Amino acid sequence: MDSARPESLRHDARVIGIVGFAHLVSHFFQLALPPLFPLLRAEFGTSYAVLGTLVGVYYAASGITQFVSGFAVDRLGARPVLLAGVALAAGGTMAASLVPGVGWLFPVAVLMGVGNGVFHPADFAILNANVAPRRLGYAYSMHGIGGNLGYALAPLASFALGAALGWREALWVMGGSGLVALALVFTQ
Repeated sequence: MDSARPESLRHDARVIGIVGFAHLVSHFFQLALPPLFPLLRAEFGTSYAVLGTLVGVYYAASGITQFVSGFAVDRLGARPVLLAGVALAAGGTMAASLVPGVGWLFPVAVLMGVGNGVFHPADFAILNANVAPRRLGYAYSMHGIGGNLGYALAPLASFALGAALGWREALWVMGGSGLVALALVFTQ
């Protein structure tokens, strides 16, 4: 038995876990705001069409950023780009909690979308560079599972926090949890 294999497996599992967790964070922040739309609509007296446009702005910024992030990953490295993305997503969520009106949510949605746009280029670069080729299929699968868990957790957390604390506090708590996630990913 090759003595390097267990170490390699531990290393690969650690990298896969960290990247899967980062992807969970990405998908969590994608759905942090929409469950709070009824509360935002009531406070700002706006329509669901305006609030829905926020989602479009978020994903437009994210899509454009994904393309640009590939170049940033090649130039700066995947780790700093990934950390910047987590910071923008978490910080943008916290900033959203402070807006005085619905119009201010649009630039914040852009900020959050830019943060979200770095995850796929950075995640896949990290996985490809650090996981043994024979385990890349598992790595991509766990990456996908992490994202799906983020999608599942976000509406539950956002709705529960919004109902219990209000929308501003809910966004503040979710953004703060993103900063904790940033610290965890940073230390790895």
